[in-house]
Amino acid sequence: MHLGHRLVPSGGRPPRDSRAQTALDFIVGVGLFLLVLGFLVEFVPGMVAPYSDDAELPVVAERATTRLTDSYLGDPTEPGTFDRNATLAFFNQSNPNPPPDDLVAAGYSVNVTADGNVTGTASDPEFRAVGPTPPGDGSVATVRRVATIDGEDIRLTVRVWR
Repeated sequence: MHLGHRLVPSGGRPPRDSRAQTALDFIVGVGLFLLVLGFLVEFVPGMVAPYSDDAELPVVAERATTRLTDSYLGDPTEPGTFDRNATLAFFNQSNPNPPPDDLVAAGYSVNVTADGNVTGTASDPEFRAVGPTPPGDGSVATVRRVATIDGEDIRLTVRVWR
């Protein structure tokens, strides 16, 4: 009884045209592998990043800046406008309400700087800073706001780090 062609000749090797993998199969497999590998390299660090230690720094800096500009240096009903007396008291630390350390939770350091004429006089130093100097290495989140004091533009910069 004969059922068809013999796939394996008597020499023990299959004929060349009966192999299971072709060049096209190999290219598709390698291409799919590279596509999946590229996806993993691109998206896995982003999925893990929210759980890193410094992921909350931008949020803390933004919250501290909003709290400072809306509640202490300015009026929430007039965004972008600071009160000159409150701003001078904060930067001179004669009556800092709040003290810079109260802007952020315990364990964070904050530095607040103002570039521009805060006093309204020609002899103003044009730059004021409160808080320790940010470190040269490590993660530092920075938030900047532009505001006016009696028509004079100033740039407020808040830096937060651990």
